[in-house]
Amino acid sequence: MPPKFSLQPVLDFRHQHVEALEIELASLLAAQQKGIIFLERLFSYQTHLFDELHNQQDGDLNLITINHLRLNLKTVEGRIRQQQVFLVELAQQVESKRVEVVNAKQDEETLNTLKNKEIERFQAEQVRQENRLQDDIYIAQAHRRAASH
Repeated sequence: MPPKFSLQPVLDFRHQHVEALEIELASLLAAQQKGIIFLERLFSYQTHLFDELHNQQDGDLNLITINHLRLNLKTVEGRIRQQQVFLVELAQQVESKRVEVVNAKQDEETLNTLKNKEIERFQAEQVRQENRLQDDIYIAQAHRRAASH
């Protein structure tokens, strides 16, 4: 059985840190997806308002309805701009979190590599010891045979 890796607590901490960062990244990606869906709905509503305004401007004009539609359009356009700014900021947060996850995974992988090399060294030493024991057994058997002849 290989000896306990001396940096195992650090490796465990780094692994937990990576998992936490991945959860945060997933949360940001989910928020980004919801934000994109909301922006698409705003654009759809904007198109609907434009169509409705176009229809209201044909035939008899109802100025109150037209003004109401224009006010709604300005509100939706403002909300679209806000959502676009929000999505740009969120995209920057997502990219930053991705970089953080990659760096944390690299740190974890470095320790994993050290752990694996330590296990390999231990196993190689075990093989060397077994070979030495086997050699000792063969030498002892050869001496017994030589002594008995």
